[in-house]
Amino acid sequence: MRFLSLQYLTIHPIERKSTTAAADGAAHETFTVKLKNYVLLSPEAINQDDAKRIKLQAVINQEPLALIEYWAVDPDYDGRVFRSVWQDYRGNTANDGDALRVVTQAVVTTTAKPGPRKVCVRVVDVFGFEAEVVGIVGAT
Repeated sequence: MRFLSLQYLTIHPIERKSTTAAADGAAHETFTVKLKNYVLLSPEAINQDDAKRIKLQAVINQEPLALIEYWAVDPDYDGRVFRSVWQDYRGNTANDGDALRVVTQAVVTTTAKPGPRKVCVRVVDVFGFEAEVVGIVGAT
């Protein structure tokens, strides 16, 4: 049996900055992750009537990130287990005032580690499809 991916996700280059927390004095790092594009590779595979399919295609063409229902960031991805330390979802107004869309940028602060790091971003769209991308970020 073969499974086909119906979507893919792209992100901008991840920014990594060293910081020191004032309270404990420990070294920390801040990662800035920005979503770039989300593409449904086969929108015709989604079970919809023609009128809804036309509306969906308009959204895909004008604002593809509007299809994202939820996304999360693991700034220390081991390649096997995804451990979210930041997330946003449609309806959450804590990160911005728009309940109809997710924010497209995450700023994540975590304990500093030497060397390159794998940062994994996972999204779930309004149809329940998942996509992920892993970015390798060099040392600061």
